[in-house]
Formats: sequence, C-alpha cells, structure tokens
Amino acid sequence: MSIWNELVQAARVAQIPAPALRAVTLAQWILESGRGTSDLARLHYNFAGLKWREEMTGYATKIRYVAHDGADDYCAFTSAEAFIQGYWRFIGRSIYAGWQSYATDPCGYLRFLKSRGYAADRDYVAKVERLMAEAQSLLSEVSPSEDVEPDRPSRSDLGETLDDHLGSLDEPDFVTLPSVQHRWRGTRPNGLEGAIVHYDAGRRVPSRGADDPEWGGKNTLRSGQEQGFAYVTISRSGKIYLPSNMDWLSWGYHAGESKCPKTSRTSVSAYYVGFEVNCPGYVYPTEDENVFVPWFDAVRNEHGKVIVDAKGRAKVRNPNGELYSRAQLRHVASLTDNIRPGAYVPYTDAQYQALLTCLLWLKRRYQQTFRLDYVFGHDEVSPGRKVDPGGSLGPQAAGDVGPPMTMKAFRAELLARWAELQALS
Repeated sequence: MSIWNELVQAARVAQIPAPALRAVTLAQWILESGRGTSDLARLHYNFAGLKWREEMTGYATKIRYVAHDGADDYCAFTSAEAFIQGYWRFIGRSIYAGWQSYATDPCGYLRFLKSRGYAADRDYVAKVERLMAEAQSLLSEVSPSEDVEPDRPSRSDLGETLDDHLGSLDEPDFVTLPSVQHRWRGTRPNGLEGAIVHYDAGRRVPSRGADDPEWGGKNTLRSGQEQGFAYVTISRSGKIYLPSNMDWLSWGYHAGESKCPKTSRTSVSAYYVGFEVNCPGYVYPTEDENVFVPWFDAVRNEHGKVIVDAKGRAKVRNPNGELYSRAQLRHVASLTDNIRPGAYVPYTDAQYQALLTCLLWLKRRYQQTFRLDYVFGHDEVSPGRKVDPGGSLGPQAAGDVGPPMTMKAFRAELLARWAELQALS
C-alpha cells in the first residue's frame, strides 16, 4: 500500500474530535503534501508540513528539514495514524484556541486557521475548498479488500449527550455505552440521507437472571462491535443506545447486500443509518396453535436453520424459553407491500415512538440532506433476503398489539408529523 493510500485509509476511520471536519482536513493534506508526494510525507509521514513545536513532544520527533522557504525544524511521525493524532494535537495548541466553534463548519474552520497564521498563501482557503469534492470522494470509497459488504448476522443467538433541545420536538432518549465502539468505514458521500429500519432478531428477555428491558438493546450494540458493524439500537423501554464513537456522518456496515428502491444505489449502508430494534421479529407456529417460537428457541439443523414440517411448523427446543401466544403477535395473512405473511412479535409502543422521534430529530438536525421518504425497511432494500421489520413495525393500542404498519404508511406518518412540526415553528 502506498503512503498516500495509507493516509486515506487512516483518515476514513480515525477517531477525531470533529468528525464533520474529516473531509476538509484531508483536502488540506491533499494540497500540503501533493497527494503524498512531498519528501516530508514520503519520508516522515508529515502530510501537512507541520513545523516542530514543543507541544508536539510525545506525538512526533523533531527533524531538521530544508523546505522551499529554508531550513527549519519539522515534525516526523511513525505512521499515518500517528500523523492524524499529531495534526489534532497541533491544532489543539493555544494559538488555535476556539477552533471548536467551527467543528461543524468546514469553510469557517479553514478561515479561522488562516486568520491564526496557519498558512501564508493568501489563496489557501480557496485552494483547499476546491479540493473538498476530491477528499469527500476518497473518504467514501471502499478499499479493494472491503468492496463487498458482508451480511450482518441478523439472527445471532445473543448471549450474555447530544444536541440542542428542539422546541416542540423532544430529543430522543440517547444512552452512550462508553465500552462500545463501532467500526466506521468512511464519511457518507452526501451527508446523512436516510435510515434503514431493522429488528435485531434477538432475545428480549435474558435467558438467565432477572428481566431487564435494557438488556437486549445493550447486547445488540456490543454484538456490533464484535462483528465489525455500525448502527444504533433501541431497547424495549425506548432508550436509543449509541456506541461511544457515534458519528451520524460516517458510515459502517449494517444492511449487507442491498439496493435502494428509489435511487437504485447499492450498498445502502453508506447513505442510510441503521436502527436495530430489539425484537425477535418473525416467529414460527408450532403443533400447539397457541404457541409460537422464535428461531433461537426452536430446533435447528447443523447449519443453524430452523427445521419446519410440511405446514411450516417448528418444534420448541427450549420449553422454558421465550415463547409467544397467538394474542401477543401480529398476524399477516398475505403479502402486504413490504410485509411477508406470518406471525411477528410487535415492537413495544416505546420502541415505535422512540424510532419515530429519532427520525424526526435527525430530519431537524440534517435538514439539507436527510429525507423522511428515504426511510426504508431492511425488507425493502434486500427483498427476498430479509423480512425485517415486516409486521413488527407499528404502534400498539391500549390492551391490543394493533395492526402491522407497512413502511409506506410509516413514511407517510413521518412526513405528516414533520409537516405538523413545521407548522408549529
């Protein structure tokens, strides 16, 4: 791998203090290193021409280097990752105090740096701005070894904050898990454009110990770290769990092989954030017409597939497991838009409301890019391969599971709610 490709790869996934500045900083380095061709870049991993300052001790090594403006002391780094850490240490010095005010404003950030003497070239800001599109493209590309998104196991047997208050729109109940980090693959090419609704096909109730409505949401978030995926989860209580490195403007795998039904773009994880709602989802009928079993408590073959008879019925593997009665489920008799026939465990009403609230919050936060009509079900972007959310989506009525809601109806509900919020404001 070339030095330049090494930097681009590192820039895609590096944990930085201002993720919204990921593209503009790479644009700086394109300009300052000649796309990795400068001697400082090739020999010393210094892609920004950073001169030595005492505050860089521990981040870089001091070297003597003759540049176009004469000899001076410069920083040498051991790797592209070390350079990125060093760059942010350099920007963290007192001369650049206040840069955080531009953490979500790339052009403002450039002008601020220029005002503090970061670059002598009077056209520096304009030159970097012209390279932004190239930087964005580099960040959104997938490396050759990762050009096919693997399918995230949607049926794993699971074992044992934020922004301003938004007026009449409640902020979601976000909970960050400090011990969990998800793997981001790069910056979204056009910002956050929409979302994919999943269920996690996981246990709702711990197989051992006391019940805990947060257990499933936390467990699925941890599973994402173990498997190299990236998404948010919603627990039975409606809490939305985030990895500690959550970045709405970066993308990671969650949808697998997929195609957007509106844009025809493939690998939709790059454009839409994934919501994993803790819910078993589709369940199997058994010989007892009042008992339904999720995949994880059904008898399975050596490949992990549920064994069913000619009538589509499964056998219960664990009679003390997570079983459901007919009255607890939503039943779909025939194909209805995205919903395939069968019995589904419904989202709790708290989960449905949390999903609705968070999507509206994202629309408010990213109004220029986020589209409520770009909220799709996993079964819409991977038809025939996935069935979630299927009949699990929809609000529950008092004392009743309520009817299933198609994704088309859910999008209409989102757009109607957004119109109400716009009218109020």
